Amino acid sequence: MSFLNESDEIVIQRPSFTKKQFYEKYHIPLDNENETNLDSIKTQVKSFWLRKKKEPCSSVKSFFWGLFPILTWLPNYRVKEWLGSDVISGVTIGIMQIPQGMSYSLLAGQHPIYGLYNAFFAAILYSILGTSRHVSMGTFAITSLMLGTAVSSAVPEPLALNGNSSVENDILDMFYQDRIILGASTTFVIGVFLLGLSFVNLGSVVVYLSDPMISGFTCGAAVHVFVSQLKGLFGVKVRSYSGPLNVIWVIRDIILALTSLDEEGKTRTAATVVISTICIVFLLIVKEINERYKKRLPLGIPIPGEIFVVVLGTGISYAVGLEQLFYVIIVGDIPSGLPVPSAEAVSKIPSVVGSAIPIAIVGYSVAVSIAKIFANNFGYKIRPNQELVAYGCTNLAVSFFYCIPAFPSMSRSCVQVDSGGKTQLVGLISASIILLVLLWIGPLFRTIPRACLAAIIAVAIKGMLRKARDFKPYWRTSRLDGAVWIVSCLSTIFLDVVFGLVAGVGFSMLCVVFRTQFFQNELLSQVGATEYYHGNNEIRKKQTSDCVVVAFGGPLHFVNKEQLGKLLVKSTGVDPAVEKVKRKKNEQTTDDHKLKKLDSNYEGSSEGYDNIASINADMESGDQVHSAQSPNADSKRHNGSSCPVRCVVLDFNMVSFVDSVGVKTVKKVVSNFKDVDIQIVLASVSDKVMNVLIRGGFIEELGHDVVFLSIHDAVTWWRNKAKTTSDASHSITQF
Repeated sequence: MSFLNESDEIVIQRPSFTKKQFYEKYHIPLDNENETNLDSIKTQVKSFWLRKKKEPCSSVKSFFWGLFPILTWLPNYRVKEWLGSDVISGVTIGIMQIPQGMSYSLLAGQHPIYGLYNAFFAAILYSILGTSRHVSMGTFAITSLMLGTAVSSAVPEPLALNGNSSVENDILDMFYQDRIILGASTTFVIGVFLLGLSFVNLGSVVVYLSDPMISGFTCGAAVHVFVSQLKGLFGVKVRSYSGPLNVIWVIRDIILALTSLDEEGKTRTAATVVISTICIVFLLIVKEINERYKKRLPLGIPIPGEIFVVVLGTGISYAVGLEQLFYVIIVGDIPSGLPVPSAEAVSKIPSVVGSAIPIAIVGYSVAVSIAKIFANNFGYKIRPNQELVAYGCTNLAVSFFYCIPAFPSMSRSCVQVDSGGKTQLVGLISASIILLVLLWIGPLFRTIPRACLAAIIAVAIKGMLRKARDFKPYWRTSRLDGAVWIVSCLSTIFLDVVFGLVAGVGFSMLCVVFRTQFFQNELLSQVGATEYYHGNNEIRKKQTSDCVVVAFGGPLHFVNKEQLGKLLVKSTGVDPAVEKVKRKKNEQTTDDHKLKKLDSNYEGSSEGYDNIASINADMESGDQVHSAQSPNADSKRHNGSSCPVRCVVLDFNMVSFVDSVGVKTVKKVVSNFKDVDIQIVLASVSDKVMNVLIRGGFIEELGHDVVFLSIHDAVTWWRNKAKTTSDASHSITQF
């Protein structure tokens, strides 16, 4: 729909303005012209302190209300509208937490019971401290995998044990104890790190992980998750690897293990493969039903396929005796009750710092991304810095109960939304379900085959593997975004999870540098009789003028400073350094020629004096001609005009910032072109960039007269100046 008719016109009559003239005429202050960043920080801190000092009671109240969001949402809870939905969702999530907690704990290289501890404590703490109403706190596949990679390299799994005797179970308990302490130490460091970020208000650190990078990293991590579960799906024992190509080595060892089985191993593998296949097929069918008939299910609650696998697997294993008859590896003893808090994990902190920080960054970044998606969908806001506090306090607290890192899971969060969850009360209700399992039901799960838990993980990462579909849209939209996805995914697969994260972030930052260094500069021309200037080639072909307009397409800093000089040389056809040498050489040649003529003609008579006067007049007229034709009368404009360029208008509309090197560069190029009689002026300079130019001495050296309000102001100024100069020259010629 068009809202303008051809008869609608915009008629504006005003003089051309420099930026300073416009601001002075209309009394517009140039913000923070003389105020440094340090002064601004001091002013903000002082005003904050005075505001808090004036109302101390309300300040303390707002602090606690902000620190504990439950004090805000719980008093305003709508019992009639929300309670029923939250109870249904809480029970659903609690049931889902049981198999996921046990499975992801094995993925992290821990005993399954610690995944249930994680689901219990983390859900309660986040419900008190978190600002998102829809994320489900507990175990998370990617962070569990990263922790498993870290602890498996420190404490390799014993290969000769199957957990089928009391002696072997005792050895496995000792093995798990070492990994449990390392895992708890990692969780402790994660909590301290996230709380430290919250103290300096760095909740926005997530911006350094771009969507293509997170998508590629997630897909690569899903490959690691799947490969790590192959030994459970086939019922074989292989050693753990970390570092580059660990996926290849694990696959190699699994193939070797399958080709060198004894009779007991063949029986165990055959039974395990049957169990894995049945579980995977069943879970895939259930997931397909949940996705296809979501709206037709009772109360919108998805079928809990995972809990069916756990319950049926436990029951069949106990009834048939899979451990005794087919040597199937089972979970083993699961203690009842809650763990006693301990600070034993603090002793291992120095050895886990390097692996804990990447886990914290990935967990927080993915968690905040999930929370923002749901917040936007349901019309509320989350506070990223408070989320740092929630995740930091949660992980710090659960580390004293030997828990693995706690972060929201995308799959559980989606189920929480689909089942009608409204508030953080869902977390408290799900924690009560977990508590029942920990106190009474947990020991009954001792006979569940590990193949069932491996199947649950393998099917759960289906959504993560689907991230491979993201590559094509990213590549179609931006080649650099597609490259970020490829680098993040492949480096995660082949270099390990932590190295993949570092490589993905590093390449993303490198792409930012590429975008700020390599951008398109344009030669602009006036469109018709309007004040609008455009970079269309067809328009430029019609323009003939000694004034050109060029747009610098990005920020000006030390990395791309050379682009400005190259842009001006290309636009004018004149290199100031070369032109100065040519002029100096031409002047020297002319002077030598005229001096030779003087020597040959001067004979000491009055005619010699006349010749001297004639030669001086020739030299003066020659200088005038040279000045009028400079620079380089043979230079050609890019728009096809033979008119030499005498003025360049630099459009700074797209220059978002300029650093100190950029200011020096602008001063240098303006001065260099001025020496060869080409005027460089700036237009459409933002206040932020203008302040930097002022503080960098650009205005002091070159004056306000070279910075114009807009392109049209600069071009109009030059046309008037050129016309005045031409009229004056014509008058002198007539005289």
